[in-house]
Amino acid sequence: MHNSRMTRGALAALALTVGLTGTLSACGSDGSDPDPPATPADSQAPEATATELSFGEAETVVWEPASDLSGELSIRVDAVREGRFVDFEGLVASGITGANQPYYVDVVIGNEADAELGGLEVPLYLVDSQQTLTPPSKFADSFEPCPSGPLPTSFGAGEETQMCLVFFGSPSANFQSITFQPDADAAAVAWTGEVAVPTRKPTPAQKPIGKQKRR
Repeated sequence: MHNSRMTRGALAALALTVGLTGTLSACGSDGSDPDPPATPADSQAPEATATELSFGEAETVVWEPASDLSGELSIRVDAVREGRFVDFEGLVASGITGANQPYYVDVVIGNEADAELGGLEVPLYLVDSQQTLTPPSKFADSFEPCPSGPLPTSFGAGEETQMCLVFFGSPSANFQSITFQPDADAAAVAWTGEVAVPTRKPTPAQKPIGKQKRR
């Protein structure tokens, strides 16, 4: 693991209150939504040293998704972009409204050990200014702007994948970090940086109503 800037208290005071489950399904589907992502139990965050990184920096972490499965991941959060709620027209999700700012998060994840980790969900969360950890959303059908979802079905030693994950912030809250938090007792790894805001196309000026001169 490379040396990183280590600071205490960046996430030590965070309550591991998981926000929206964020499981989305397309209207008109067969109703068989995917299971919601696994989340850590509600508790006070541990008094542990947190690793703080900037967007574009990678960190290797130990991850034990099950009692009989242990692996190592290289994680790099490259960018965070604000999404538009209109992008989700035709999708439904319990508790998600226009007040929940969507974020598209570009990450690169590599398998640094021998364990097969295909199909698993990496415990990455959006931390907002209300100190809420929210897991990424999943989709029953393909969501073109940002597919979101678990690791590829097959993800063995030495493999790497580029992913886009969708997160919804709490109403009236601002982005704080993307955080790797496998459980309540583990020290967190947090990525921070400037959130990209999409350029809004100017609204065309409305033509005046009235008689027009004929050429």
